[in-house]
Amino acid sequence: MDGRRPLPEDLVVDILLRLPVESLLRFKCVCKHWYALIKSPSFIEKHFHHKNNCARLLVCNLKVAREVHSIVRSVVFSLLLEEIVPGVTPEQKTLLQLPRITDFTCVAGPVNGLFLVQKKFYGYNVCLGLWNPATREFRSLPPAPFVIEAFFSDHDHQFGLGFDLLTLDYKVVWIRVFWDEQGEGANNRVYACVYSSCNNSWKHLTPEFPPSSTLSAPLDATCLNGVYYWLCRGLDDIYTIRSFDMGSEQFGEMQVPDIPSEHWGTLTLRGGSLALLTGDPGKPMTSIYDVWVLKQEGIWSKVLTVQPHIDAHWPRNIWDNDKMVFEITETSQLVLYDPTTRQVTDLGFQLDLNIAGCWVFNYKESLAPIKRGNETQGEVEQIEHFFYTIPMDEYMIWNTKYFNDNN
Repeated sequence: MDGRRPLPEDLVVDILLRLPVESLLRFKCVCKHWYALIKSPSFIEKHFHHKNNCARLLVCNLKVAREVHSIVRSVVFSLLLEEIVPGVTPEQKTLLQLPRITDFTCVAGPVNGLFLVQKKFYGYNVCLGLWNPATREFRSLPPAPFVIEAFFSDHDHQFGLGFDLLTLDYKVVWIRVFWDEQGEGANNRVYACVYSSCNNSWKHLTPEFPPSSTLSAPLDATCLNGVYYWLCRGLDDIYTIRSFDMGSEQFGEMQVPDIPSEHWGTLTLRGGSLALLTGDPGKPMTSIYDVWVLKQEGIWSKVLTVQPHIDAHWPRNIWDNDKMVFEITETSQLVLYDPTTRQVTDLGFQLDLNIAGCWVFNYKESLAPIKRGNETQGEVEQIEHFFYTIPMDEYMIWNTKYFNDNN
């Protein structure tokens, strides 16, 4: 209108890639072209990996609301500043606050900025949902089709959230271990299902590992190149790694470095590589941790040894390649420890260690959509509605149990 020439397309794209998700969501309303551009898979991928989109610490803090009831909890998701100044408690940005809920169980992720959240209503019917904190998009998953014999008891379960690079499909693999109470463990079973975001449905899998082994949840979502990894410990106290390929939907196994049987271990990510953290946590001033990085399948390299000179503690994650996040047992604090300077920085969280409800993630915000582009647009789901609403079938189960227990 004023005679000025429009900016070149590549310059417009370069400017938009530097902006945070919150701004881009508003700019989708500028014109149809920008709307299509910001929603395109290529732009979403470039924005996620752009140098301006730096990783930050995201903390999920779960507490018991004792002033209400011992089963009532509050959950707060907080994002810390990009740069944490040593010795200075960083500012926090609250992404989500859920006061007075009873059924929040855990959170796993992130994968491309997405999280998997879980709730359980009075011990019955686990419900899952996918959540993007940056776009506030949420999708509840349909019930998984597990058909379990009545005499089996639920012993353990693990989730894996991943991305199929070929079909661009977000998937959730759910592994459940059941013990045979009548047969005194003679017929223990492992069941598994995989969920496809594109199809919004589950299908059964055949896991190929013994029910006597124990899978450990990683500190971060250990999904790399379409493969998810768990650390597995057998009855002989020998560690291995179990994996699941999101594309072929096949399970696999991989060896780990020699870990003393009395040592604790967990998986996480370090600089875009699979990392194994081992040690003897909890001992004040004397605990020693080794960080191993997977160079190629079966080949590990020890890249870091840390002996934090701090009080009794528990490791929560690795940050910025060589720093570690610990919870301090006595003071219920969450701190960042720099092994180079031995500097301890209070991150400003007061934890409720009685319920072990704290998760610390390396998080990058993302435009990644959860719903398919051609999916019928119905009522927009909200994560708050997911946690504050009781499905009718769950209510009937609980109501029947309550009646039977009190009559």
